[in-house]
Amino acid sequence: MKRIVFLLSVVVAFAMPVSAVAGQCGYDYCWGAVGVGSGGAWGYSYGQFSEADAVNELQRECGGDCDTVRTFYNTCGAMAQGSSGNWGFGWADSQSQAEANAMGYCYENGGGCSIRVWACSY
Repeated sequence: MKRIVFLLSVVVAFAMPVSAVAGQCGYDYCWGAVGVGSGGAWGYSYGQFSEADAVNELQRECGGDCDTVRTFYNTCGAMAQGSSGNWGFGWADSQSQAEANAMGYCYENGGGCSIRVWACSY
């Protein structure tokens, strides 16, 4: 009898549907966004269900004034802005690496770069 129960358990386990493991935010894709705008506007979002939700939350926080927006999911994103209107976006598994990537892209397009905003969405 034990052998039949064991075999039934194995059959049931393999018959169960397989699903993707959700991120810590509870979704398969935990979307986030970072953005900057003229006049010093900036905003971010994280832990959103969709890319559109991430952008909408960012614009709500930014007062609709962010005209340079980048999205990401299940990672960190950062945006650097330079003194001559140059900017850079970076993403990576950590805040520090996302910031380093953003700074690198910003300096490729000009000088005076500094991190304006970052967020992580896992």
